[in-house]
Amino acid sequence: MKHPDLNLLVHFDALMTCRSVSRAAEQVGISQPAMSAALGRLRKLFNDPLLVRENTSWQPTPQGLALLQEFQPLLARWRRATGEQEAFDPRRSTRTVSLYATDYMQFTLLPRVLPGLAQDAPHISLRVMPARLLHGMSMLDTNHVELLAGYFPDPSPNLRARFLYEEPAVCIVREQHPCLRRRWNLDAYLRYGHVDLAAHTGYFSSAIDRLLQSNNRQRTVAATLSSYMVCPYVVAASDLISTMPLSIARAAAAQNGLVLLDPPLKLPPLSVSLYWHERYQDDSGHAWLRQYIANKVAPRFIA
Repeated sequence: MKHPDLNLLVHFDALMTCRSVSRAAEQVGISQPAMSAALGRLRKLFNDPLLVRENTSWQPTPQGLALLQEFQPLLARWRRATGEQEAFDPRRSTRTVSLYATDYMQFTLLPRVLPGLAQDAPHISLRVMPARLLHGMSMLDTNHVELLAGYFPDPSPNLRARFLYEEPAVCIVREQHPCLRRRWNLDAYLRYGHVDLAAHTGYFSSAIDRLLQSNNRQRTVAATLSSYMVCPYVVAASDLISTMPLSIARAAAAQNGLVLLDPPLKLPPLSVSLYWHERYQDDSGHAWLRQYIANKVAPRFIA
């Protein structure tokens, strides 16, 4: 292949980010057989399989990842040079943007964003994808979603982020909880079982456990839930304790008969940001929506 087609570079980027021939074909706008043929030509060109099957998914080879890192600056410049130059008009756009968010993120963001978006950009559709444990960053990498809201302390180098807000953690217990009849301290906190939240992995849960371990203490996790919104109902019907974001705890307290308590540990505040892949950095419509979300959420967020 003396003079390879430069379109192969775009096909390569789609294959390596989507890690699926069908999704890569959809992203580029060609048929699946045509993308399969492009993968065959790329494998021959670089003398490497580039993508290999591991269990039920395709994963890039080390050479494939190295080539992707090398080509990404060139691809970014190509997109900037060949991208649509016309100013983005939110009132005329019919774009659908996918957002990856836990139910906590949906609770804090969507009521602030969607009402105004329906007026300011009536034809833009926001498609919210439910969160799965440890899948957030990979969803951006593989182009399954375009935006992610949450807390990730170590995003990969090809991701961009914009800070949205901070809020503290609180403990919640039912109104007649026996811990309320005595002094609230670390001993009282550890005397009862805890409801943990899977989405807290890397934040509240790990911070709590690190602090406890530094004091040779340990808590008992009786249940781990995937939903922030279900947690207050479980706590209200038991003697379990949960540590969760203040905004959800405050909203659920009156309805569920809950008492809010300061954690007996010095937990850092939850820092929430909006994340996106480098491929969307210079996308004018994407940039407009990022700015819109930040404007709606950050100034008005009071936990």
